[in-house]
Amino acid sequence: MVLFGLLVFVAAVGGAVGLGMVKSQVSQIPRVSVGLSLDLVGAPVNLVGASEGTSANPAEHPGAEALNFLLVGIDNAAGIDPDSPIHIDRDVNSLLTDSVILVRIDPEADRVAMLSIPRDLWVPIADRGWSERVNAARGIGGPAALIETVSEYLGVPIHHYVEINFAGFLRIVNTVDGVPVEIAQPIRDDSLGLRIEQTGVVTLDADTALAYVRTRRPLTVAPGGNPANDDDWVRLGVWNDLERNQRQQEFMVATLKRAVEKGIRNPLNLRRVASDLLDDDNPSITLDDRITVGQLVDLGDEFRSFSVDQIERYKLPVVDATIDGKQVLLLLENDAQSVLEFFRAGSLASVRVRILNGTSSGTVAGVEAELERVGFSVVDRGNADRFDVARTAIRHTEAAAEQATTLARFIEPAPLLEQVMGIGGADVELVVGADYRAVLESPRDSAS
Repeated sequence: MVLFGLLVFVAAVGGAVGLGMVKSQVSQIPRVSVGLSLDLVGAPVNLVGASEGTSANPAEHPGAEALNFLLVGIDNAAGIDPDSPIHIDRDVNSLLTDSVILVRIDPEADRVAMLSIPRDLWVPIADRGWSERVNAARGIGGPAALIETVSEYLGVPIHHYVEINFAGFLRIVNTVDGVPVEIAQPIRDDSLGLRIEQTGVVTLDADTALAYVRTRRPLTVAPGGNPANDDDWVRLGVWNDLERNQRQQEFMVATLKRAVEKGIRNPLNLRRVASDLLDDDNPSITLDDRITVGQLVDLGDEFRSFSVDQIERYKLPVVDATIDGKQVLLLLENDAQSVLEFFRAGSLASVRVRILNGTSSGTVAGVEAELERVGFSVVDRGNADRFDVARTAIRHTEAAAEQATTLARFIEPAPLLEQVMGIGGADVELVVGADYRAVLESPRDSAS
């Protein structure tokens, strides 16, 4: 996840030229074919509510797309010294996701935000018909399954995928000569080989840093206790994934600050760092098959004055639960909507659609699949109040006029737009009539 920061956030703090210089190195990073699972383009910042005649083609808005990146840390220790404490009580070939972070970059709003997704979040696994913790999705169906699971469950578009294993994490920390972190209390976790007795700002070496961001059951010294006495170490915090997510976010920001302090903005330094991190003999990072260095450079152009301190940090509202004997976290869906709104903003996923069948012989199942493939959020489907609807229509409230216009631009032929007093549980209702033919892959220039 931090290497992503060095490639994207460094661009955002003025390193676009430097990224151009390391283009050949970055182009050698292994790719994973997940293009069909990703939203094919970023969300044009003016797509939802674009005025008539305004193009929604992202190519006509270079560098202006709002993009969501899924950053994944893999619980995999391939290529690491067998004597490393990382190997304590773990399988070297594990493919569980140790951390999942959604990063939103919105040039138009001049905002960068990250949302941690707890690894114990209980979710429906995409295309499987059953649920499991989200950290199992990659092992079940590869990166594509993880992307689709997160995107479908949270209702957010995912445009790019970045994966890093433990070896890559260690290289990053070593490359910046350790990462200074504020340690409020002594912290210890023997299962990971973690022990930090000093408080205040402590520069963590690579092994210690990895244990620090991974620990889920840390201990600390009781007030007045002696660190040398094992009996004086007591539970630190409540031992849940949210505490760990917070440490991971704080560590990511601290690493980016450290990289800037080490002169990462200098193109020559950036080239050296890239060379250190991208080991051809033991690749530790994987990118999706659609991301380009050109996109990163464009982001750098958009964020030349951006500071690492401006990165916004979010967490999902969840509650503890036990399902099938497993300790899991359940999403508080109503409370989560305000958190997820920014990560959906400007995208088709932010438009919640109810589909109603208005013909005696029609079915809305195919329409639902087409809308979801393009990126809309279908929240409900059913029958209209009559089955002789000739022309497809979109019902909307005054407040949802922009969402209705956006949806109309994807429906062939162009539907009627009908303003109503209220719609519960959705932004718009699509009443499918006899004239309906298809959902377009890309929008018309106007709704009519």
